[in-house]
Amino acid sequence: MKSNKQDTKHEILKPIEPMLANYASGEMVFEEIISQHSGATFAELKYDGYRFQLHKKGDAVKGFTRSLNDVPLDIYPELAQSIESLPDCVIDCELNGGIGHRGFKAVKGRFRSKMPDMDAYRKKADMKQKLELRVFDVLNIEGRRIMDMPLSQRRHYTERIRFKGINPGKQWKVDSAEGLEALFNEVIGEKNEGLVCKNPASPYIPGYRGAHWIKLKKFETIDLAVLGIYMNDKGISQLLCGTYSPEKKCFETLAKVNAKRGGIDREVGRLLEGKLLSEKPSSIAISPSASPDNLPQFYVEPSASIVMEIKAMNIHYGRNWHSCGLNGEKSYSLRIAWAKQVREDKTPMQASTAKDVECLYKAQEGLI
Repeated sequence: MKSNKQDTKHEILKPIEPMLANYASGEMVFEEIISQHSGATFAELKYDGYRFQLHKKGDAVKGFTRSLNDVPLDIYPELAQSIESLPDCVIDCELNGGIGHRGFKAVKGRFRSKMPDMDAYRKKADMKQKLELRVFDVLNIEGRRIMDMPLSQRRHYTERIRFKGINPGKQWKVDSAEGLEALFNEVIGEKNEGLVCKNPASPYIPGYRGAHWIKLKKFETIDLAVLGIYMNDKGISQLLCGTYSPEKKCFETLAKVNAKRGGIDREVGRLLEGKLLSEKPSSIAISPSASPDNLPQFYVEPSASIVMEIKAMNIHYGRNWHSCGLNGEKSYSLRIAWAKQVREDKTPMQASTAKDVECLYKAQEGLI
């Protein structure tokens, strides 16, 4: 299966649509991955950073984000010498700052896409922690386009990209569901983000998202009350969800979550029929940082609402527009969150609290 976006005559120094991965789902996910990949998969360590596409042709070098925007390479001085040593190539990588969410924060602290000049950038950028490029694919090597090769062959070229701060990402060949589950549990236990499982026979297809690449990630589970509804022309699209504060006797916003998986939107619509309000109930606390664009079209009186089991990749604590655990300008929020199911056994006042979220956050950061 090929994407319509594929550029069969790509040029070095011009960005290429990245190949993307689906999220794994279902109780038999390990078995399904091995089956979909014809008996064996290449399980690659999922680095928590920024996708990065690096092009080199002679003395000319360019970097591109996942969104195909230019990256000024002089913001990564620790990589400059190694980039100069690379052969002519196009490599697909992850800009990484170390294991876990702290590594992601290091990358985020360095990256600035809208600075007027490099002097302004250097005043704001966090240059303390060294960053690296973890290479997981080679699309062109020494002027030779190799995207149509199967991944098992392209990997040989990836293994040759070894320079200070630019090295292949970790990869294991796994041929059983039991082995894949054991590996996943091992990398999660070491505080890594997860795995990306790739079909060894797959070509690199720009813009394609499907079963060739599948993400396996640990998600935090939090039970949250539905506080508001976001609508589009097809109905309910997202939910504003929040925690309950027994001390303040109110509900605090924590996440705007996807409601389109598995018919959740239809179930929520049925359960909240006749309960939608145009005005915010007094029992819902909204952060002063929230703009009108952040807020839902409709609210729900929390005492008459429902509780959802929410899955989230991780918990963030910093400046955002939510009110959960708000202290000064900082509060908690969820990163990549989606609604899994309704918790019919819980009332809104039995939803997770800000203290629950704080404990999860501290465990995530290795603080407890």
